Amino acid sequence: SGLLFGSLCAPTALTCARRLTRQGSHKYQTEGAPNNGYYLIPLYDRGDYTLRVEPPAGWVFEPAAVDLHVDGVTDPCSTARDINFVFHGFSIVGKVVSHGQDEGPAGVQVQLQDAQGHILQTTHSAEGGSYAFARILPGQYTLVASHPLWTLGRSSTSVTVKDDNGSPAEDLVVAGYDVHGEVFGEGDPVRGVHFVLASADARAPPPRVGCDLEPPRGFKLPTGLHFLCAVTSGENGQFVFPAVPPGSYQLLPFYQAERIAFDITPRQALFSVRHGGHRFPDRFQVRGFSVSGWVRVSEAGTGVPQAEVFLDGRKVATTDDTGAFHLENMKAGQYVLQVRAPGMTFDPFPVRVSPNTPELPAVLASQFEVCGTIEGSARRIVIEGAQAPLAIVSDSSGKFCTSLGAGRYILRPFVSKEEEGLRFVPSELTLDVPVSKAPAFARFKAEIQGRLSCLGECGLGLRVSLRMASVPEQTAQVQPDGSFLFSGLTVGQYWLSADHPDWCWEHEGGMPHTVDVAVSSATLRQVGFRVSIVSSHATHVEVMHADGTSLSLDVPAGPSQHCLPKPGVYTLQPAGCHEFREKKLRFDTSQPAAITFSVARHSLGGVLIAEENVTDLVVTATISGEPATQVVPSAPVKHGGDRFLYRFSLMLAPGAVAELVPRSGRLLFSPPALPIVGGDDCADEVARFEGRIGLFVDGRVSPPLGGVRVVVRDLAGRQPQVVTESDTAGRFLVGPLDSESKYDVQASKEGYVLRPLDKLGHFEAFKYAEVRVSVAAAGQPLAGVLVSLSGATDYRNHSRTQQDGRVRFPNLSPGNYFLRPMMKEYSFTPASKMLTIGEGATVELAITGERVAFSCLGWVSSVTGEAEPGVSLEALGEGHCQGHQEEALSDSQGAFRLRGLLPNCTYQLQLKAAGPAAHVERAEPPRRQLQVTNSDLTDIRVIVFRHFNQLDVTGQVITDAKHLPGLKVRLVSEEAPEQALHTVSLGPGGFFVLPAMTRDGRAYCLQLDGVGGGSCFRANATHRHVTLRHAPPLPHAHADLEALARPSLLALPVAAAVLLAGYHASRLLGLATDAATALRALLRQLGGGADARRRAKTRRS
Repeated sequence: SGLLFGSLCAPTALTCARRLTRQGSHKYQTEGAPNNGYYLIPLYDRGDYTLRVEPPAGWVFEPAAVDLHVDGVTDPCSTARDINFVFHGFSIVGKVVSHGQDEGPAGVQVQLQDAQGHILQTTHSAEGGSYAFARILPGQYTLVASHPLWTLGRSSTSVTVKDDNGSPAEDLVVAGYDVHGEVFGEGDPVRGVHFVLASADARAPPPRVGCDLEPPRGFKLPTGLHFLCAVTSGENGQFVFPAVPPGSYQLLPFYQAERIAFDITPRQALFSVRHGGHRFPDRFQVRGFSVSGWVRVSEAGTGVPQAEVFLDGRKVATTDDTGAFHLENMKAGQYVLQVRAPGMTFDPFPVRVSPNTPELPAVLASQFEVCGTIEGSARRIVIEGAQAPLAIVSDSSGKFCTSLGAGRYILRPFVSKEEEGLRFVPSELTLDVPVSKAPAFARFKAEIQGRLSCLGECGLGLRVSLRMASVPEQTAQVQPDGSFLFSGLTVGQYWLSADHPDWCWEHEGGMPHTVDVAVSSATLRQVGFRVSIVSSHATHVEVMHADGTSLSLDVPAGPSQHCLPKPGVYTLQPAGCHEFREKKLRFDTSQPAAITFSVARHSLGGVLIAEENVTDLVVTATISGEPATQVVPSAPVKHGGDRFLYRFSLMLAPGAVAELVPRSGRLLFSPPALPIVGGDDCADEVARFEGRIGLFVDGRVSPPLGGVRVVVRDLAGRQPQVVTESDTAGRFLVGPLDSESKYDVQASKEGYVLRPLDKLGHFEAFKYAEVRVSVAAAGQPLAGVLVSLSGATDYRNHSRTQQDGRVRFPNLSPGNYFLRPMMKEYSFTPASKMLTIGEGATVELAITGERVAFSCLGWVSSVTGEAEPGVSLEALGEGHCQGHQEEALSDSQGAFRLRGLLPNCTYQLQLKAAGPAAHVERAEPPRRQLQVTNSDLTDIRVIVFRHFNQLDVTGQVITDAKHLPGLKVRLVSEEAPEQALHTVSLGPGGFFVLPAMTRDGRAYCLQLDGVGGGSCFRANATHRHVTLRHAPPLPHAHADLEALARPSLLALPVAAAVLLAGYHASRLLGLATDAATALRALLRQLGGGADARRRAKTRRS
């Protein structure tokens, strides 16, 4: 048996928890405790169950049901874990109705808002207009409706939820629905068409919004109809009445414009509006207009007279003096419009003609002719303007022509990368098209006169390089006076550089120089001598010249180059937080060589921040393999007003580990110790310690009570807990402790409840109360009754009555408790009890039990009388008890007990189909009828039969008798064919028998050892006979082997008879086992004799 316990977090005790089997049979029902919703359900059998909560309609619990597999080990019953059903709220049910109707539409969005207007939930109305919100807690709410197309008459209402489901004060109302349509003419939308909404019902209300309440001018309403409102089609030919109430209507189109009138079909349309919008499935059509246009030089230019106008290649008009033209008797459609005029070019373009376009867009001249000249032949000129750039090429005489549209353009000669430096004058021209003067372009060349400026003598043999992108590099010899010359240059950007790598120049990498005049000058200046330094880490280097002058270099990690300002010998010494292996190095500018620095140790720093200025502060650094060193921090400085900051540092090699431990007589440090690892660089603050003055907990128990166990625990878990006891005066003292931590102080003593007071460490002591329960049935004590007591502050206890029918609940705090007795097959009076317990009180409660159901007791055994444990049985009710089911599992002695059988019921006792006893095949008899009266059924014996799980494999190899002695049969698994499970030799006549196998349903194969091929079978029967055939490629046999291979004529019929009996082993299991055993013995004897003869033959040989 076991227990299921949890809580029903509901506001009332109207909910119940129900235990069902997975098949739906009702097993148990209980209610949650009224004070805290706690429930308890006893379980007597292992198995699968469903635990379901059944609250009033509209109340929401999660989960609604829990599937439970009770195995006695990992399930909540066996591990004492709660199964909680959490109450999430009530429901709100309402309706959205149409104006004047009792029902409404689907699809209206309804929002649930709290008193502050926050949106809590959103839903949409269903068919008929109903909507609902679940998981609603008590409070005041507002319901707000909305729809993207429909107009709401009442869009909000209020609802109050208290202790049950809520209903809105009023229905939400849709005032009207959208009515859509469209009007087209010759396939194009028509704007400006009026649509009049009318009704034969004089009481029909007009739409509230979105339409004109006056009929259009010139419209006459037919007799018998009443005008409601009117709308007009838009640019897309669509019209809409946004808020039409439910009803029957007629729609009448009307269109009359200046100098044009149209005939529209249909003339009127009947339709109805119910709980949704209406869209006219067919378009209104405008049947069987003049179109005007203009031809201009530009958008704001003058018109082009006498221009010919063509539509789809057919001339249809000629422009007048203003450039205007008219097209008569047009039909709506798509056309290609083209204009021709002398001296201008017009692009053809498509136009759509429709009733909505009485005027065509202006036709503008697209291009004008422009001509010019450029020095040279076949030169390309790029033209940039409002459109994409255009490139044209001049002819052999340098003349070029093109056509351009009206506007401003920039003409620029194109120079390729191979011609970099080629310059034209002007470099570009700005033209306003049409132009009055033809553009023209020309070109020229330049030279550079330069000089070297050295810190000493420049010397002979220096050369200067001149570079330009995409142009081969040029060099010039430096003259004794330091001058150099480059001539015949094109215009462009150049870079000048001297070829002395050990000197520093004013422009490293080359001095830029722009050539844009005929003659230009340039000076290359030496600014120092180059020194190459390779350093493992970034550092500062102090550089001292032989004449006493010095400078400082910032050297990065890795290789770097620096400049020294004058010639001579220098001394380089690293400085900073690193400790280098090289203390000082020498460098001579006349014999330059690379300088290398490598780091041995780095400086690592730390800080200590203390609440008090102390003089005994010291940091102990312990490095593996070295003696501990004492590091004295620097003098403190004020930090944060009332605290003091100390700094310390030490040198540490990369990878070395040092443990830092700060010490002081009055301070507690956090952390108390800190390991640091030497890194690959210096660090200012790798360790940080906080020093705080210790904290003491001065506690007291009132009234004074000695021997109280007190536990002081660091809530953050950074320090070990401290345990002490109060003295006879109820006092205790704990400390010093870390003042920055928060602590939890707990006090306990058997038989007392100690309630913490507002001050840390102070407690008020109360003596526990006690509840004593006695349970009797038929005047006799009833043992084994489960009594559940819950209440106070999350108190829960479940205990069983002893042989005297009594159970005690000691150590109870004052408060309200809920008590419930439970035992299968019994009902109790009272069924539950609320108890109010005062401090130190003892409450006695007597409970009477009555037997309401009975048990079936018996045992499960095999046909030989041996106990069969782990067999699952079930009793299924019949007749008026149908649907009632109980189950049990036999124990290690085969005994079982089916509890809870109702009196005057008939049950069928049988094996449970999904039970855990897979080794049991059937029971005999399969079913047994149980008739329950008013007493237990005893001495019920159930006989079960196990599955036969053995497989015997026999076989024969068909081949020439002379080959039999050299063959063996291998058994392999199909899953691992390379590994032999058994290997057996052949007996007389090629027969063989394998050792007994387990009938596991897997696939196996028999193979002749060393010979390909074989036969496979599945181990799902009691016997398998396999025949293998062997056909050797070349017959070569020795006469002696033939004699040894001949089987005894007496053995053949015996082996055949035994194999025949084995073939029928599925029906004669015992006979098959005996026959297989005899056959194995016989084959071993025969095989042994053959082996003896073979050995004798070998000795004779």
